[in-house]
Amino acid sequence: MGKINRAAGLFLALLMILLTLQGLAQEQPGVLNIRIFKVGKADAFLLRTANHAVLIDAGEEDDAQEIMEYLVEKGIDALDLLILTHFDKRNIGGAPELLQSFGVNKVMLPGYQRDGALMNLLLLVLDNQTAQTVTEQTSFEFDGVSFTLYPALQLQYLEDQDNDFSLVVSVTHGENSFLFSGDIMSERIEEMIQNNLLAPHTVIKMPCHGQNIEGLDKLLDAVSPEIAIIPASLKNPPAGAMLLNLEHRGIRWYSPMYGSVTLTSDGYQVTVKQNIRQ
Repeated sequence: MGKINRAAGLFLALLMILLTLQGLAQEQPGVLNIRIFKVGKADAFLLRTANHAVLIDAGEEDDAQEIMEYLVEKGIDALDLLILTHFDKRNIGGAPELLQSFGVNKVMLPGYQRDGALMNLLLLVLDNQTAQTVTEQTSFEFDGVSFTLYPALQLQYLEDQDNDFSLVVSVTHGENSFLFSGDIMSERIEEMIQNNLLAPHTVIKMPCHGQNIEGLDKLLDAVSPEIAIIPASLKNPPAGAMLLNLEHRGIRWYSPMYGSVTLTSDGYQVTVKQNIRQ
């Protein structure tokens, strides 16, 4: 009887170990890769999980080819999602060609209107696409990576209608989080703070292409990032006052003006790699 009890106890112990290991494996967050394309002062960010690809903004008109070549290089034959934060030419410029030449399963847009030839072309190619206008806070998940989109809450903004209507995208992967702030300015920053919509994030994509905008201190206070990404070019570099502010706060910053940047999150740490090129 004693041998049977010992054998049963050993079996239960092994079973508990196996269940624990299985649980730990299921809790592993996997890997999230974020590519910040070298597209000057434009915005284009590719997020890749184990099985999905999401592009946030599409750069300017001549940036589509670089984005598509990289997608092909990584074996991606279709984007699960294209998020266009706002309708500036530096955010939607490459979208029409991308939508016409590459598979895109869904497009998410901000809830405002804008005129112009580029906007009209985008609307034309969107006719045969699955497009969703985001008018309320929207959340979804790909491979354990959580996305939350925050639309503008007001019907109009006095400071800058286009920038302040930006969709703000928060991405969480394990213990790491990433805030893609579009090009929000002081009025929208204040709105988000007043509505408790800004929280600490590991990484922030700085708004307004490196400008030292009013309200930036409030944004950095609320987000308290460790790393800042600044879309800029050597011809149009980030404002010196903004860089000094980041350095004073101990925030590491990277800009694709020196070459494309890749962020890799394992759910616990974020590593940064930059391909420096002239």
